[in-house]
Amino acid sequence: MSEPALPALLADRAAYKSRLEAILPQVITGTTASANDIAAAAAFVLMYAAAIERQNPVRPSTVVWMSAPLGERRRSDEDRRAYYKAAMRSERTVADLCQQWGLEHRPWYANNSREPLRDETFRAWAENGVLLSGAGVGTTSPVARYTLSRDFARLLDPGLTAGDLEVAITTWQDRHLSPTGRARAQRARAAVRAGSEVVVNLPGGQTRTLHTGLSSEILKGVIEEFAPVALRDPAVVFISQPGEKVEPVDGQLLQVLGLPIDQQRLLPDCLLADLAEDRDTLWLVEVVATDGPVTEERKATFLSWATEHGVRADSCRFLTAFASRTAGPFKRLVPQLARGSYAWFLDEPDAVLSWDDLVDEA
Repeated sequence: MSEPALPALLADRAAYKSRLEAILPQVITGTTASANDIAAAAAFVLMYAAAIERQNPVRPSTVVWMSAPLGERRRSDEDRRAYYKAAMRSERTVADLCQQWGLEHRPWYANNSREPLRDETFRAWAENGVLLSGAGVGTTSPVARYTLSRDFARLLDPGLTAGDLEVAITTWQDRHLSPTGRARAQRARAAVRAGSEVVVNLPGGQTRTLHTGLSSEILKGVIEEFAPVALRDPAVVFISQPGEKVEPVDGQLLQVLGLPIDQQRLLPDCLLADLAEDRDTLWLVEVVATDGPVTEERKATFLSWATEHGVRADSCRFLTAFASRTAGPFKRLVPQLARGSYAWFLDEPDAVLSWDDLVDEA
């Protein structure tokens, strides 16, 4: 009885990267490791070996030992099974196979790439319903244990294109991502539909159109989701947009509050005021897509500006807004956050992180 045919392959690693970026971009997973170059190599190899739904499990080394000559020129089912069998033995066996086929053994990655592949890409995939792992196998075990889930492998079918692919991706995301991942995916799709503009609904019922981009998406979340919960009577005092003058609406409220904006000075991305009588607080907000959190230096500058114009220091609140606490910008910048400040995350809008002094209540 003949063996079943192996799944069809996309053209190359670039095609797998493009497909991964459509299914698992950073804005959904919070990490570039879900759809970067080595993730594309892994997707290619797992499909090449038909490592699907606990059949033909692979190790990280199965990915790093693959090479362009093998992947591009030896793609028959027989060749693919031969590579899988060799890779389950050793790199020497893979090199011997290449020599037998008249190919130079030039692996895509060095052996020390196995750890980041396992600890970053495979972890991100497992957390988002992509990867299955053998039960009872330790993290550092050499036993082959990784396979793609069958539903995810279907998304890598080269016959799935255009509108059918988009529908399949959306359906898979809705069924398999975590609640946080589904929220991220929904935001990403909304951003694509919005095109070149991000429309923000202000507390008073007006709207404001912002430039396209992640920063505007985060700011939209601050205004529409953070402010109504954290502030009793929220008002948007000021929004800073690169290259634009102060909006007339902002200017009127700034004048009422006695807060002149000097655009030559360092400004927050947004000012929020709680106009409730028993609150009287001013929130100075920095939005971080890549850089620019509320550091100690920036906090001091903002506080100096506010107190110069009659705002009490104890009325000031400082917020840095990020896309996700699992994403690179927050991981990199968290040591720089000022004490006495807060962090908020677009993908977890119902929580806030406080970084403050420990108070002895004895």
